[in-house]
Amino acid sequence: MTLYPAGDACPRCGQATGPVTLSAVGELWTWTVQRFEPKSPPYVPPPGGFAPSAVGYVELPEGVRVAAVLDTDDLASIRIGMPVRIEAGVGVPRARSADD
Repeated sequence: MTLYPAGDACPRCGQATGPVTLSAVGELWTWTVQRFEPKSPPYVPPPGGFAPSAVGYVELPEGVRVAAVLDTDDLASIRIGMPVRIEAGVGVPRARSADD
C-alpha cells in the first residue's frame, strides 16, 4: 500500500512503513475553486492578499491521489483527466499542466 502523506505506520495493519519515490506526472482526478480564505493559522495570506485559486486531486501512476494547488491563470482551461506535473515543497504540493 502506498500512502500520501507518508506516515510511520500502515493505517490498516500498524506495521512500520518506508519511503517510496512517487511519479511527478499524473492525471487531474477532480478539482474545484476555493473562493474563501482558509483559517489562519495555519494559512498565511500572501503579500497581495487572498485570491481564489483552484485545488484538486492528482492521481499518480502508483494509485495515490495527492491534494494540490493548481497553478494556472486560466481556470477555464482545467479539465478532469488532464496531465499535470506535481511538485512537493513547503506546505501543500503545487501542480500545473504537464504541457506547460
